[in-house]
Amino acid sequence: MNNNVNFSPIIISGPSGAGKTELIEYLKRRNDIFEEAPGVTTRERRVGETGNTDFVSIDKFLYYIDKGELIQYAKYNNNYYGTLKSALELLKYKQVLFNMGFNGTMQLKQLRPDSSLIYILPPTKEELIKRMKDRDIRRYKIGTEQTIKSIDVYDYLLISYTNNLELLYNDFMSIYLQEESSKTKSLKLIKNKEFMKNFYN
Repeated sequence: MNNNVNFSPIIISGPSGAGKTELIEYLKRRNDIFEEAPGVTTRERRVGETGNTDFVSIDKFLYYIDKGELIQYAKYNNNYYGTLKSALELLKYKQVLFNMGFNGTMQLKQLRPDSSLIYILPPTKEELIKRMKDRDIRRYKIGTEQTIKSIDVYDYLLISYTNNLELLYNDFMSIYLQEESSKTKSLKLIKNKEFMKNFYN
């Protein structure tokens, strides 16, 4: 998945509450080769919030759009969210992780066909609902639609078990380092597609 000259993008997707942010933060803590792609948004920064996101005015965001400086962007709850193209320059030095939804993934895959696509889900739908807590039902519906669309697009599936970031990290690294044989990987992927297909049933 990686090479010695330039890195290929790794896209991590999944519904709200799946554990994407936690995985990315843990990867960065465990190995300094990993870096989160810089994001940009017009929403307010939450209290105590960390991460690689720039909080800008609507005018600044519209400027990025006008100048074609975003890989992708979306509007949600009257706020804009996007990913800067400058993140691709970081691939010369770092293994960049892109936290993206389905549409952003497709746009980045067009720009960089060598991107690896990883989908992340909790072990059960009930666990996902528990993690979402007070997040609105619209996010759940978006996650349902995204998962269904993603079944035949993503390369790998990761299961994020509760309070076990070390297991999630090890599963991610086995994919990243390509420790599995091609045959095992192929069988695993077929099984995972069935898991994704049945997740919301």
